[in-house]
Amino acid sequence: MLQTLVKKTIKKEKFHPGIIGFFINYNFLIRKSIQAIIKKNADQLKGSLLDFGCGTKPYKSLFVDAEEYIGVDFKIEGREDNHDEVDQFYDGKVIPFESSRFDSLLCTEVLEHVFNIDVVLQEFNRVLKMNGKALITTPFMWEEHEMPYDFARYTTPALQFLYQKNGFKVIDNFKTGNTIEVVFQFSMNYVKNILPDNKYIRQIFLFPFIIFFNFFGSLFSFLLPVDKTAYFNNVFIIEKIEEIK
Repeated sequence: MLQTLVKKTIKKEKFHPGIIGFFINYNFLIRKSIQAIIKKNADQLKGSLLDFGCGTKPYKSLFVDAEEYIGVDFKIEGREDNHDEVDQFYDGKVIPFESSRFDSLLCTEVLEHVFNIDVVLQEFNRVLKMNGKALITTPFMWEEHEMPYDFARYTTPALQFLYQKNGFKVIDNFKTGNTIEVVFQFSMNYVKNILPDNKYIRQIFLFPFIIFFNFFGSLFSFLLPVDKTAYFNNVFIIEKIEEIK
């Protein structure tokens, strides 16, 4: 019973970090900013919603206006993932649904893992209804991860060009995090990466560093002038305005 509660708490604090996450989540600074911006804009996505690259569907609870929530993810041989929440798998070419199937689409921290981004965006266009909206988050300042399936980082103008090229209009764009938070988060990453691979030993050694970097990263970010030339993520809200053939 206690073990189940601990696992449930850790899972929650990984993507929805609160007070507990401040003390145990070494990705606290980046995760809290992603969660906050998704929560703030969740009401933009309504009706039938496709979560592309859904993983464990960590943000599903935020989309209270979604009448239907369907998750699609990659299935990569040799990669240990929990697929319990995945409804359909993506083969790298075609999203397994008919055209104009969905009213809205969510895609968080996925586009850096696809090599053929135009093919993916064309599929987003195909499965969305006309005037359907998508909320997409893409990392800009982040370490290589899920190797060897980390292929790219995109600037704001690059993403804007790619979305417009593939039949979308940009409704809004946000940057999560700032230069100070990036510096403290990457310092945290450095400490994590030089520690032993054993996750239990690493978590014990990380505990004081997590508190230090989360506290001072949050404090200095609040006190000092904001600079967003370095930031964690680009968040775009886009709308389908034309069919791509």
